[in-house]
Amino acid sequence: MKSDALVFFGATGDLASKKIFPALQAMVKRGHLDVPVIGVARRPAEEFQSRLKESLQKHGGLDPAAFAKLSGLLHYVRGDYEDSATFQ
Repeated sequence: MKSDALVFFGATGDLASKKIFPALQAMVKRGHLDVPVIGVARRPAEEFQSRLKESLQKHGGLDPAAFAKLSGLLHYVRGDYEDSATFQ
């Protein structure tokens, strides 16, 4: 059983929008991403989902098939990395 996951903080931030989301979609398109991806940030989950789609449309070109697969791999945790409760 695989227990790998990719976790990144600042999931609703500028770096995620410009670089991380397009890179994740490119990895999916090439078949190089098959583990859960967990984004952590303080903003509401709805903002994460809308930011993801807007980011890909603006910075990477939205690929509907890759986006669907990426959306299935993505999980969001609302929390603050300075708060230990985020990691429980």
